[in-house]
Amino acid sequence: MLIQNRRNPVLRLLATSGIVVVMMVTGLFVLATAVMTSPSTLDPHTEELTDLGAVTGGLGMLLLLTLPWYRRAPLVLIIAGTVGAIILQTDPFVLAVGLTVWIVRCRKRWQWVVAGAGLGVILINAGLHFYRLSAWPDEDYQQVGRVLVASLTVLCLILVLGISLWARQRHSAQQAEAQAQSAQHSSEQLSDELARRREREDLAREVHDTLAGRLSGLSLQVGSLEQSAQRGEDGQLDDALRTTRRYADQALADLRTLLTSLRETGAPSSTPAQTPAGIPDLEIMLDDAKASGLDVRTHILLDGYSSAPPALQRTILRITQEALTNALRYSNDRVVQMGITGDPQRGVHLRFSNQIAAASEFSGGSGTGLVGLRERAELLGGSVEIQTEGGEFTLTVFLPWSEADR
Repeated sequence: MLIQNRRNPVLRLLATSGIVVVMMVTGLFVLATAVMTSPSTLDPHTEELTDLGAVTGGLGMLLLLTLPWYRRAPLVLIIAGTVGAIILQTDPFVLAVGLTVWIVRCRKRWQWVVAGAGLGVILINAGLHFYRLSAWPDEDYQQVGRVLVASLTVLCLILVLGISLWARQRHSAQQAEAQAQSAQHSSEQLSDELARRREREDLAREVHDTLAGRLSGLSLQVGSLEQSAQRGEDGQLDDALRTTRRYADQALADLRTLLTSLRETGAPSSTPAQTPAGIPDLEIMLDDAKASGLDVRTHILLDGYSSAPPALQRTILRITQEALTNALRYSNDRVVQMGITGDPQRGVHLRFSNQIAAASEFSGGSGTGLVGLRERAELLGGSVEIQTEGGEFTLTVFLPWSEADR
């Protein structure tokens, strides 16, 4: 890599030197042709340079010495070329080289004015050579000279405009490609950031829904354990200890499931849980709720639920878990009315209602559960409605069956 970096400047220098040499050789040829168009610079009889021709040719060659600065200072070439084309009446080659680079870099109006004036000088120079040829005694020489001057002038204009406009177009294409790549890179970064943000949100919902219910029940059970200890109820104390241990074991198992899935499979955080098992999952969840002291009065009528898309089953489970956890936290009588009905044609309707306690013993709620619940439903194209009226909390959810495979 280091050797290549050292070679690149040398290659660029050799290429630039080669271009300058070619331009100087071409400039000498054009200069010689320009000197031959006037009997005042080339004697028609001896075909030798006159004194004026020698001076003009020498000054023209001096103007060619400005060619190495064609990239750094094209305006210098334009000024020098204009002097040679109008005052010395030699040729517009140096002017044409400067104009080519100048037009490529034109951005402002005055720069385009300078470019237009330079093109006009080339045409004026051609007219001066036509005029000088008219003084040549040999008419055949005049005719050949006019054809040569016209051809070189047209070729000069074509090269100046063609090369400069092609270079501008190429530069614009490179800029557009660079902008497109930059925009694509920004879009990829934005997509990655949005994907990471969505994964963080999904993971936060999953962790909350998976562990919050366990920890909420554990917190309530610890409170019950304290009360049993204070009352000296040994029988109830043993039951409370077993229940507390069960909640802790379940929370630990859920945490291990999350970590194992994220480490081993690298799966998106939207699906870190195990694949749902259908109705048995609901039964286990209801058994856990009843064991926690919650009176769940259920009405479940689901057609084809066990074969439903995993995303739909998981969403139903998480919504049910959050609704039962909220009832466990805030219900004054620990009674919740639960209804789940649906089929592939009509979608799934969930409804939970319970009385709200005036002052709950549980103080760990943050409101994030209902936010995550609403986000889960919206991800499947569903809707959530929450009502609190007459001391009763009601949660109504609709989930379309066809959208569950998102």
